[in-house]
Amino acid sequence: MLRLTALLLSVTLVTVACSDGGEAVDVYAASSLTDVLPRVVARYQMQHSDADINLVFGGSQVLATQIDEGAPADIYIAANRTQAQRLVDANVATRPVVLAESTLVIAVRKDAPWLTVDEIAEARPRVAVAASGVPVGGLTEAALDAMEPSIADALRAGIVTRDPSVRVVLSRVELGEADVAFVYATDIPSADGVRAIALGEQPPSNQYVAALVTYGGQVPGSDVESFFTFLAGTTTETAFVEFGFPLVAGN
Repeated sequence: MLRLTALLLSVTLVTVACSDGGEAVDVYAASSLTDVLPRVVARYQMQHSDADINLVFGGSQVLATQIDEGAPADIYIAANRTQAQRLVDANVATRPVVLAESTLVIAVRKDAPWLTVDEIAEARPRVAVAASGVPVGGLTEAALDAMEPSIADALRAGIVTRDPSVRVVLSRVELGEADVAFVYATDIPSADGVRAIALGEQPPSNQYVAALVTYGGQVPGSDVESFFTFLAGTTTETAFVEFGFPLVAGN
């Protein structure tokens, strides 16, 4: 049953706008952008009312594999540089640009008794994490490696699921299938009955990287180019900040 739940939640298609005014733009994006990207598209539509934007959400590594195998994406937004660079190196995508970043936290139910990571480790809870190939999964492993060994060992011993996307990981706590989950801070506001526990004063973070999908030099259409340019602009940055994503240094 848990595997079926993960499969159903791993990839989600959202048609934000649809008209006959121009070519459709298919955006494959990390599931942790499920809340903010529709806002970005809405702001783009204020300038391009006939825009047809399809958002496909899933684990970054799953989407990268689909694109590498020929899925009809125009723009790819990964939750870390590694997955975006994977497609660039394969000559499938080009022009990677950093859009935002998000930090790692531990999600618990609002009525959970814990306030610190130490208290969580002492309780020996059920722990939900993402698979190691998922950006948040890799970030989780790095965070555990940086912890005091006894705390990291206690948390690792409690792992009950390794999921294909951060939203599936978060759902484990929402549904009571796990007691804690390693997710992005920006996933917490949309969660049901969940709060965050910080991972120190300088928590680990990932950057979100967008790239044009070109399949070996194919020239993107004008609508694709227009939306990609918009993604890299200040309007998009403002939307990300409104949804809790911190400003990226240097942007």
